[in-house]
Amino acid sequence: MSAAAAGRGRPLHLHAEGPRGTGKTSVLRAARAALAPIVRVRGCPYNCDPEAPHCPVHRDWSRGALAEGGAERVPAPFLELSASAKLATAVGAIDLARLLDRSRPEAALLPGTLARSHRGVVFVDEINRLADVAPELTDALLDVMGTKPGRLQIEEAGLPPVELTVDVTVWAASNPDEEPGPLEQTRLQLADRFDLRVAVEPPRDAAVVFALLQQGLGAAAPAPDAGAAPGSPQDAGSGPEAAWPAHLLRFLADFYVRSGLDSLRALAAWREAAGILAAREGRRRVEAGDVRRAARWTLRGRLDPEAAERGLRALDAAGNHSAGPDPSGAPAGGTEGSGAAEDAAGGDGAGTAGAAPPARPAPRRIAA
Repeated sequence: MSAAAAGRGRPLHLHAEGPRGTGKTSVLRAARAALAPIVRVRGCPYNCDPEAPHCPVHRDWSRGALAEGGAERVPAPFLELSASAKLATAVGAIDLARLLDRSRPEAALLPGTLARSHRGVVFVDEINRLADVAPELTDALLDVMGTKPGRLQIEEAGLPPVELTVDVTVWAASNPDEEPGPLEQTRLQLADRFDLRVAVEPPRDAAVVFALLQQGLGAAAPAPDAGAAPGSPQDAGSGPEAAWPAHLLRFLADFYVRSGLDSLRALAAWREAAGILAAREGRRRVEAGDVRRAARWTLRGRLDPEAAERGLRALDAAGNHSAGPDPSGAPAGGTEGSGAAEDAAGGDGAGTAGAAPPARPAPRRIAA
């Protein structure tokens, strides 16, 4: 909806709020693919519309000069603004390269992130933190979002102020559970500027999580390295990902929902780490032992160890008793329960195997 509105030159500002690791940032970055291309004055860093040029370079050009300069079709701008950015980076500053040009020195402005996002999107991650620590950037956003089109003023010593009208759509993400808290408690005026507010919650249906895993959540397919020896650490990070049996993906999905893990980022890391462990041992198929070993590193600090171990006890059953042929089509491997048994013998996990996980315990969380 917001992407479609941006294509019509009528911004609908969007704020996605939700817990850590639920994919807010990833989804908004991926949504740039939905933005329609724009036609601009050729080479214009401000993305001037040839029918209504607005920048200090082109707004006084005649129709004939614009026609002679030409136009070009380019992807809609999608730029990011962080809480650590300087005001000059966001708004604009004097162009030092042109000022110090020995052949033709001139005082000119270099447009900032907000000016270059005209007719596109600027994305702000952790906008509640930006509102807390960067009041000047917040004021600039308020000017851009306050009216439609917005207003942007660029001021630089030695140059007259430049005022621009800009059509910038702001997409933002935040975690209201982390400092400094919800945006409306940090800067209510900025929170009110967002037309659309979306609550992002972790999925509670194991079938949905399983579908995400099947679609590639946490999967890695780096380019192969012809110089890496098979089974070497370099080969583990350069070859194709080890295949995942569907029943182990289902285990990850069930564990995520039953344990209350919440963070999809943790699940993605767990899957990737287990795949690398299998590849390091020269196997083309992930086994239950890989999953248990990877859990030691990916669940640490994210889930209470006792709660994690209760869920992991189902791994031996998952490895040895996959029901029927594997829908993933992965080639048959060795006995998958053996990897988990070796880890338990080495003191890396609890020893009771084969017990089914409880129906959604209430785990004690520990700080990440």
